This record gives sequence, C-alpha cells and structure tokens, in this order.
Amino acid sequence: MTHYLFVPGGKRTKEDFDKVRTLLETDGHQTDALTLSDPERATLSDHIEELCERIEGAGVQRLHLVGHSYASFVITGAADRVPEKIERLVFLDTLIPESGKSLLDFFEIAGIDPVDFGVPNWPPFVQKLVFNATRFKAIPKTYIHCLNSQFLVMTENEVGHVKAHLEQEHWTYLEIEADHYCMIKVPELVAKAVVKQSMT
Repeated sequence: MTHYLFVPGGKRTKEDFDKVRTLLETDGHQTDALTLSDPERATLSDHIEELCERIEGAGVQRLHLVGHSYASFVITGAADRVPEKIERLVFLDTLIPESGKSLLDFFEIAGIDPVDFGVPNWPPFVQKLVFNATRFKAIPKTYIHCLNSQFLVMTENEVGHVKAHLEQEHWTYLEIEADHYCMIKVPELVAKAVVKQSMT
C-alpha cells in the first residue's frame, strides 16, 4: 500500500484532508498531513524545512507528497531537498512552480491582482523558489485539475503544459468535477483520484 503525506496551502490546516485520509486508510493506505506554520510569520524556506522534517521523521522511503494550492511550492522544494524519499508528487489544483519564481510572480505575469483571489502579500508567497528543474522533471508527477475551480484563470496554462509534456516530464493528468476546495466538499473524488494516480 502507498504512504501519502498531504500538505494544505495558505492558512489552511491538515484537517482539510481528514475525510480523504479516512477513506484512504479504510482501504489500507498509510496517510499523514501537515499544517504549515502561520504564513504571515513564516517563509517558504521555513515551510519546506517543516515538510522535510516530517518526511525524515516518517521513516518511509518512498512517499507520495500531495500539495494543494500554494503547497505546490512547498512539496517541490522538499522534493528538491530529499528526492530519494519521494516516489511521486501530486499537484492538487495548483500552479506548477518554476525555478526562480514566487507564487506572486505568477499573478504578475498573468496580469492578475492576487488580492482579487484573496492572496495577500505574505512572505512565503513573495519568496522565489529555486530548485533543480532537471531533477524535478524526472520525478513522477500527477496533476489533478478541478474543473470548477475558482482559480481556472490561473491554472489553464498549467493544464496545457502538463498535457503537452506528459511523457517528457513524467506527468499523469486527471480531472475531477470539483471546485478549489475539493478535499472538503468531495473527498471521495479526491481519494479516488489519488489512488488512481498511484497506479500509473
């Protein structure tokens, strides 16, 4: 069975994934979840360090890291630090980080005011993530696209990139009928998608 570690974004908490975890654990999988420290007082580097500590403490060699929203930056940074511990990265309705860019850089490039999406100017969202792009491409990855997401205007480019680079960058692409808060509203769909991607 697979060991999943869930990471929520922004000021969200690990409880967001309680129902998904229960469904997975009922089927025999191992799960864990991490609440990141307050993004008003922490940095992206702090969050990556927190996740790396949890990964090391898990005592598991091949984890599936599931990152929702902003947490895509955190799981990517952690995978760059301890790639030998990661079997797959799962991006749940997120942006796909690019080395040298911050979360807010994506909004600026798109010409979108992050305030309109409730994304404040907090330290983790401003800090640029630098990682080994070649190593990132080699890690098996899954993108789970929420078809009714409030962030479709931001994620449409991500979907296009994933579909165009499935084999070259080791992507699996899945869609679910859900909005951005899928793990709370339709946990059964998220659980099914997470298990399905594990089989690819």
